[in-house]
Amino acid sequence: MGAARFLGRATIEIPQDFQRFVEGALMRLQVQYPSLRFSASSQGVAVEELPPDRLDDLRKNVLHAIYREKIYLETLPLRHALIGAVTAR
Repeated sequence: MGAARFLGRATIEIPQDFQRFVEGALMRLQVQYPSLRFSASSQGVAVEELPPDRLDDLRKNVLHAIYREKIYLETLPLRHALIGAVTAR
């Protein structure tokens, strides 16, 4: 059997406009991929010891998690206002 191949460290680039959502998305990513180690970097999200054949799938999920975090944060005030209006006496 051959030894498993891993990328030492891969960085998934995140557009500058989305950088502020990276930290919030890291927890969701860690739950999705418990065997991988994620960290925020100046370019995006760094991943340690990633099998090369999983990079495309992981990139898709990282971008999705960051976009979900963006939507969550941008709609939070709206949800608070709606809950306040519905529960007001």
